[in-house]
Amino acid sequence: MVSFENVELTKFPEIDEVDSLLLQKSFDNFFRKVGGKEAKLHLAYKGYHKGGLRSQHEVHATLLVDGRSFFAEVIDWKLGKTINSCLEKLLREAQKAQPQN
Repeated sequence: MVSFENVELTKFPEIDEVDSLLLQKSFDNFFRKVGGKEAKLHLAYKGYHKGGLRSQHEVHATLLVDGRSFFAEVIDWKLGKTINSCLEKLLREAQKAQPQN
């Protein structure tokens, strides 16, 4: 199983090298934007097979940053898009919670 710094993946399918590099880039970009001390991200996966060849991907995300928790959930047909959408939702929530100057 592939591992990423400050990221915990639960019940994820095997991730190949190419997808692993794309995920690492997404995570690096996400953590750079979130900032905060010791930000931690947890992603839980659930796949749905609805009788066809394709499957839907459900990702539940929890971000812990500066003592606060943020949550997001996305369901989509492409795993990479699902993860990126989850990260975008978490980023929006974290940015809304930051005090305005």
